[in-house]
Amino acid sequence: MARLLLLFAVGVGLFLILRWFSRQPGRVQWQAFMALIAVALLVLVLTGRAHWLAAVFAAILPFLRLVFRVLTNIPFPLLRRLLGGLGTERSQGSPSSGQTSTVQSKYIRMTLNHDSGDINGEVLTGQYAGKTLERLELDALLQLLDECQHDEESVALLQAYLDRVYEDRWQQQAGEQARQQTVSPSGEMSRDEALQILGLTDGASEDEIVEAHRRLMQKLHPDRGGSSYLAAVINQAKDRLLGS
Repeated sequence: MARLLLLFAVGVGLFLILRWFSRQPGRVQWQAFMALIAVALLVLVLTGRAHWLAAVFAAILPFLRLVFRVLTNIPFPLLRRLLGGLGTERSQGSPSSGQTSTVQSKYIRMTLNHDSGDINGEVLTGQYAGKTLERLELDALLQLLDECQHDEESVALLQAYLDRVYEDRWQQQAGEQARQQTVSPSGEMSRDEALQILGLTDGASEDEIVEAHRRLMQKLHPDRGGSSYLAAVINQAKDRLLGS
């Protein structure tokens, strides 16, 4: 009986861990996965069972070198889209809210996907007007960042996209442009703007507003790899609709 209770407790624990893991953004999932590998390696070393790892690693090292060489020759946005497509195929059978949000500045109209947390945007003015951010290579995105330096909200949106897609890599190439700005949403937000940001339509209930806000913050909170500016905009939209 005690063994059955122990197995049940272990099963419940694994279920809760996997449920938590599935709800985290990609960056947190990767960090948790690497931490799990590190713990497993430590256990093997402490128990004296790590000797076979050297033989396995030596056998697969040539293959790993080949894979790494291929991956380094693929542009990162293209690789991200390929991996994102695989994730979409795996989740076709799962329920989806289909909601998207829109945040707009002078230079960029940013779209936020509630289900995946992915962000994309359309350039509204300047030399790249009419193009989407995902179609621009890093050099072009940095040129756009330089072009919109005088508009703080556009800079904040573009930096949020770069952080999401290129993580820390873009900062090494950007230099002074990589300086993160502390920007607050400017001006009073209209009700229509708040609805667009939360991906809602007029007449949305309080529960729908709270749920849309919760879903977006799970994906875009700064502690989960999101943006402080986007989080502030999302909070402002919720406060505007709830009248607080």
